[in-house]
Amino acid sequence: MPSKGSDFVRPDRYREIDSADKYDAGIRKPSLPRRFSHAMEEWALKRALARVDGGGLVLDSPSGTGRIHEELQQKFDEVFSLDSSHAMLVVHQNHTHSGRAVTGDIFNLPYADNQFDHVVCYRLFHHMQNDADRVAILKSIARVAKKDVVFTAWVDTLINKRRGSRRRTLTRKQLGTIINQAGLKMDYITFASWPFQPKTVVVCSKLNA
Repeated sequence: MPSKGSDFVRPDRYREIDSADKYDAGIRKPSLPRRFSHAMEEWALKRALARVDGGGLVLDSPSGTGRIHEELQQKFDEVFSLDSSHAMLVVHQNHTHSGRAVTGDIFNLPYADNQFDHVVCYRLFHHMQNDADRVAILKSIARVAKKDVVFTAWVDTLINKRRGSRRRTLTRKQLGTIINQAGLKMDYITFASWPFQPKTVVVCSKLNA
């Protein structure tokens, strides 16, 4: 669950089908500037996934409308999806026809320990406003992962640091501390577009694996 005193708020705008459709349209048919940004993020994800074993079961949480579902299908045997918004999952299934999508809470995943070989947490971490919530999320997804955890985070670059924004960047040291506190160790990190964007994809393994 979120930490005591957490200020993490799940956006209500994603609870309705119309809003989920609009969100999905922005992903699948983005403007030209967003198209470039999305492509850089996708390439970073590909680089990160190349560092983990293929096959097995993977959990995509939060999956949203399935923006990385096809990418995960190419890498793993079975893709499971979880999101807190039922509307987002309805749109997701309209595209993918996946029967392995459930509504749930990433802070309290409804799965057994080590149920999945890998867990991918894409484009959520930068919405957290405190490190306690970040650690809680990583602990939650690490619990159900047997091998690897892959997640995106926004990390300081030489020319891009964000402290006053809702989407804050982390220092490298701060990120490393969070990962260690969650019982993980960082194996790989790649920036989507260094040094212009702070978006990264991180691959971690479990300390006790």
